Amino acid sequence: MTSRAVAVLTALGVLASALGAQGADPVGFAAAVVPETVFVGQQATYSLTVRIPAEIRQRLRRNPEFVPPEPRAMLAYELPLARETGNAEGIETHTFRRALFVLTPGRYTIPSARLTYYLPQTTSFFSREEERTLRSPSVAFVAVDPPSAGRPATWTGAVGVWRASVRVEPTDPRVGDPVVLTLRLEGEGNPTVLPRPTISIPWADVVPQGEQVVLEAAPLMLGGAKEFSWILTPRVEGAQVLASLEYPFFDPLARTYAVARSAPLTLRVRPGTLVALPTRAGSRADSLRMPIRTALAGPARTALPFASVAIWIALLAPLPALVVRFRPRRRRGTAQDRRGEGTARALLEAGLRTRTGIDLAAHTAPGALAAALRLEGVTEATARDVEELRDACDRDAFARRDRRSVGATARERAQALLKRIDAEARRHAHALLLATLLGLGACAGAATSDAESLASFSQGVVAYQGGDFTSARAQFARTVVTAPRDPAAWSNLGTAAWGAADTAMAVVGWQRALRLAPADGELRARLNLVRAPQHRGAARVWPVAPMLVALLALVLWLAGWAWALSAALSGGRLRFASVVLVPAVALAALAWRLDATLAARDLVVIVEPRPLRALPALGAEPGAVPLAGEIARVLRREGVWLLLELDAGREGWYPAERTHGLARD
Repeated sequence: MTSRAVAVLTALGVLASALGAQGADPVGFAAAVVPETVFVGQQATYSLTVRIPAEIRQRLRRNPEFVPPEPRAMLAYELPLARETGNAEGIETHTFRRALFVLTPGRYTIPSARLTYYLPQTTSFFSREEERTLRSPSVAFVAVDPPSAGRPATWTGAVGVWRASVRVEPTDPRVGDPVVLTLRLEGEGNPTVLPRPTISIPWADVVPQGEQVVLEAAPLMLGGAKEFSWILTPRVEGAQVLASLEYPFFDPLARTYAVARSAPLTLRVRPGTLVALPTRAGSRADSLRMPIRTALAGPARTALPFASVAIWIALLAPLPALVVRFRPRRRRGTAQDRRGEGTARALLEAGLRTRTGIDLAAHTAPGALAAALRLEGVTEATARDVEELRDACDRDAFARRDRRSVGATARERAQALLKRIDAEARRHAHALLLATLLGLGACAGAATSDAESLASFSQGVVAYQGGDFTSARAQFARTVVTAPRDPAAWSNLGTAAWGAADTAMAVVGWQRALRLAPADGELRARLNLVRAPQHRGAARVWPVAPMLVALLALVLWLAGWAWALSAALSGGRLRFASVVLVPAVALAALAWRLDATLAARDLVVIVEPRPLRALPALGAEPGAVPLAGEIARVLRREGVWLLLELDAGREGWYPAERTHGLARD
């Protein structure tokens, strides 16, 4: 037990012994503060003790009402309540304690507290109650400044008893790759008021990042830990020693100044892949310079060009095969057998109409039918033979001969010609389909950019190359407004933001660029520099472009129904076309899923580390603290609050103003 705890317990014992002189009221109620003189930043313990005799406790029908005092101009923290019931006199003792800290010297007064309890006037169950109110006396204590004798020049006001430790994550950095340096101070005192120390490392650039506090309330003493983080960017490769970090503090119990020292660390810095130009007067900006895109890439296609046309083509593709498959078939009768030449002409006419859409009655002029067939891809020889067969059928209709034998010969010629038309016209259709798809692909590669985008992009490149990362970030931010689908603009925005120590905007830029160009390996390498994970959960981006998957699905869909049409014309079965149609449907569903994932409609990026809240209110119970640049999924919105779901099952409410949206425009 520390000397401070012994002093507090002694004072509380004196207080308990003095409670017997509380006047006529059988319930004891007294207050005290120990010690009566403290140093600025030292804990003063305020105690309220209630002593309830057994006969009073047995008569109470409801709990007493306790109103603690409201201390002003000081920090107050609740300590665990204490209860004692083992007294020989049957007296139950309750002790309410607060740890008080003041930040300036002077005399401080704590107002009185109020305790109200009710006792029945008689033993009857319906007896009226008598209200009794007790007030504790006000107490005061004095705060003085720590002594100036022996005060270190680097002391910044820390009071308490503290121990220091450091850690670096990861431990094997590369030149130009930032790592996180964390100094942890833990011990007795108020960690929330510990000031951030100033550190300097000769072989690296250091930029402050964030702080995190953990309070631990013991029965008589407040303690805990505080962590200070910095972004550490090595400039020199090889084995580098991180010297002990010193944190001076004033020990109020020993009344002396002391220094908390961390153990030294050795880091092995690997050669970097990033460009590290010579620094100007220790400039951090030049040490973080990365290559950027010097030209706009043009708007990336995140969906099929002429999507509505492609949808209509896909919807209409099954119609020809279904019409041919389920068309009504004319029954053959004896009259047709007696008119063989008419059957041959009817067979030729129906076959041409089905395969090419040509009507014999509309092409009666010499050479007109052959010309129409040539336009459908039929060879010249086949087109000439078809026209000759039609003319022969017309002449035989008026000739006096055995029409049955003539009809059989004409039907055989008609069937042979229709088979030749099937082969030749299908090749033409396939060529037309391929030309259409190539045209769609050519349209997808077209890219334009207006003068405003080019102007702001060029200014951003010049500013970045000059080392002005802040201006470059602003110019690239203007570029992405006018060119929201250009991956080069988003990539440069992320790179400039990284140089300006804006981790959240760097993640936004690189993530948006990667979602426009999923196969870009350079963007994935840069996202790996971020401390927050970018390769799992909602942040994951699959290296597959949904447009390519959708295009492949469309090709298979059209090819499948072309196969089905061929089977219907030849009398085959349509179900064999499912070998191609089923994969086409699966690929279409995959393309839709990929596009929805890349659109990131419900994703946001954390701007700064703040604890998640159990409820949408600042005073709600805090939870896990997300990292700057971490990507979260929005489950619900309520006013200015977002219910976020993060990796590893973390969930809670977070202010919307401290996030950046990742949704695609």
